Amino acid sequence: MTNTCDQNMTSDEDLVAQDALSSSLSEQKGIGFKTVKNIFAKQKKIALIIDAPNILRRINNRQIRLEDIEKIANKLGQIKIAKVILNRHAPKTLLRAIENSGYEPIVATSDIYIRMAIEIMDCVFQKNVSMVIVASRHARCAPILRAAKANGLDTAIVGFQPGFSVAVKNSADMAFQLEI
Repeated sequence: MTNTCDQNMTSDEDLVAQDALSSSLSEQKGIGFKTVKNIFAKQKKIALIIDAPNILRRINNRQIRLEDIEKIANKLGQIKIAKVILNRHAPKTLLRAIENSGYEPIVATSDIYIRMAIEIMDCVFQKNVSMVIVASRHARCAPILRAAKANGLDTAIVGFQPGFSVAVKNSADMAFQLEI
């Protein structure tokens, strides 16, 4: 029996040493080593809602991509809900590409901003979301962000110039501008 206790103590000491080593390794730049403690640390649970007609476009010969927005969201927490709102004119190839990227494509049959408001308010009442990130440049998203904030969620907006509304930037807790 004492042998088993000695083994447990040794393994506990080993775990402490491994944790200290992995912490020092993960602090070094360029090493993507994560400990179990880092993986299960409390992260924000994010709902990412993208205004496709306004964001997923070509500007200055550069295509804005879902990955550009996803990088920002991943820095803020863990994406739990990822939806792309499209208008009824979206080609089927775009729908398939969005679906293949792991996002849920939603085609709005009428006004896209009404559908965005519905999706965001749905996220407000889900218990598994603590932050809403909206990718849009349009000022019509400002009331949606204010409503999410009023219901206790952290908010962020992602957009780019030209046309990134000052009103929508001021309505969110955080604003991120994509470089083009």
